[in-house]
Amino acid sequence: MNKEKRSLSLAASIVASSLVLTAPAFADGEVVFASWGGSFQDALRSSMLEPAAKALNITVKEDTTNGIQDVRAQITAGAVAWDVTEQDLPSCETLSREGSLEPIDYSIVDTTGIPKELIHENYIGFINFTKVIAYNKAVFGDNGPSNWADFWDLENFPGKRGMHGKVNYNLEAALMADGVPMKDVYDTLATDAGVKRAWAKLGEIAPEVTVWYRGGSQSAQLLRDGEVDVIHMGHNRVESVIASGIDVAYAFDGGTMDIDCLLVPKGAPNVENAMRLINEVLSAESQARLAVTMPLGPVNAGAFDTGIISEEMAVKVNTHPANYDKQLLVDPNFYIGQLGELTEEFDTLIQQ
Repeated sequence: MNKEKRSLSLAASIVASSLVLTAPAFADGEVVFASWGGSFQDALRSSMLEPAAKALNITVKEDTTNGIQDVRAQITAGAVAWDVTEQDLPSCETLSREGSLEPIDYSIVDTTGIPKELIHENYIGFINFTKVIAYNKAVFGDNGPSNWADFWDLENFPGKRGMHGKVNYNLEAALMADGVPMKDVYDTLATDAGVKRAWAKLGEIAPEVTVWYRGGSQSAQLLRDGEVDVIHMGHNRVESVIASGIDVAYAFDGGTMDIDCLLVPKGAPNVENAMRLINEVLSAESQARLAVTMPLGPVNAGAFDTGIISEEMAVKVNTHPANYDKQLLVDPNFYIGQLGELTEEFDTLIQQ
């Protein structure tokens, strides 16, 4: 099967597999939304998509995405099936540069409460998640490693280390460990000398890392089972470990914050309803409902004023105003165009 036919086949299968989430009587059109599937998509459905369908009086259909290649395949085939899809930040920026996206209609999409750095011409932030330094209090007591310099310091904080097994986030962490202020990390990485500095610092800790984990569930299991004493992992996963009864501590200082964003592929069949849906799921109430369903950060700061998120829960959310500025917002521009090369060098480093 040639590439074009494969793309057409993919687009057709996407349409055929779409699941109608809710269809209000006499619905005013439809919209197809694609996200990552599994329990996360279940949470989106109950907290965001079903309420949005009711509020907008439209039929919302759902599909799942495997990433940027799915969006490209539909556009190449000339058979775009999705109206809105959630993608990671580098994919959003890459597709935007390729001219593959419809512009966001900000006469429909209200950005009140959304940080300006998450608002772009062709995509907009949707949810925030942060990797933090977490440690087992049975090993370190109340004074475990709480910043990147501490994480690198095996003399004063001996213990088994765990880190994310991809290059993303690790070069940034290395520079912060080497004393680069958080606000200067990407300016430093923009230079050859800065990248060399990051690799050198990462090379110091790499031989001491017990496990380079690949998935979020693995990171939680490592911490829960005591296979590592301190680890860089998703704060939502840390909360799940704490909920299981393990005495673990973490802080947002120096955390690496990333986002997923929403976009509308060029040629989407229901662009106006796509904009209406985006506006609805970015509302303060919708964002708050998701935050209490899953421990992920709302991009809309107004979510904390809705009364839906309790004060006790709010201070544990990465995007709470008390926590937001303590974290480094990952810049996808550093990785675009050189991710393959950086990944190859990273894999070589951690296998030594």
